[in-house]
Amino acid sequence: MQVTFDPETTTLNVTGHVPDASQRAPVLAALQAQMGSDIAVAENLLVLPAPQCGALTGIADVGLPQSTDQITNPLIVGADTHARAFRYVAGDPLVMSLTAPDYPAYVYVDYFDADGNVIHLSPNDRAPLQAVQPKSALQIGAENTDAPGLFVTIGPPYGQEIAAAFAASAPLYEGTRPLVEPAGAYLEWLKEKVAAARTEHADFKGEWVYFFVTTAAN
Repeated sequence: MQVTFDPETTTLNVTGHVPDASQRAPVLAALQAQMGSDIAVAENLLVLPAPQCGALTGIADVGLPQSTDQITNPLIVGADTHARAFRYVAGDPLVMSLTAPDYPAYVYVDYFDADGNVIHLSPNDRAPLQAVQPKSALQIGAENTDAPGLFVTIGPPYGQEIAAAFAASAPLYEGTRPLVEPAGAYLEWLKEKVAAARTEHADFKGEWVYFFVTTAAN
């Protein structure tokens, strides 16, 4: 979770996620007790089930720092949370609009489902790995079968899942991975590749962010 203080409204805004909706109220009550009556506490906590929390732990353990605004924003306190929330309904194409980091980079985008698998949205056979310019706009996924990129549509089971983007100043590996594979083994393998890239490139830079994804029937 992360808290941001808004001095104009004297409000402490709490963002992030909890494994169960029942935990929202106790968190809010505990913070309000600490703040007293002069500072309001508002929350926008999302529910991230336990299997996805495990995937997030594996992502954080890959060896790259999480992209952060904390260094330049003293009003933010706490662990970094998701960079953005996406919502899709049945039949929607799985398309994400992202922004590249502030240095030339190679970007890897993975979708972690509730079954413990990872889907490699980029790179894959439909979307080869490419160097991207700093702060450039990126579209991950295709809106139809004729567009470049991987075309995937949303279907059951629905719920809360996550996607992660890894940026690296040098390619982490050659070729592509299987489109779908077990997430745990992949993240352990990726951790080894990040360590190798750091050894090979003295000026290596990298980071990661994650996105909260909600899918529903309508």
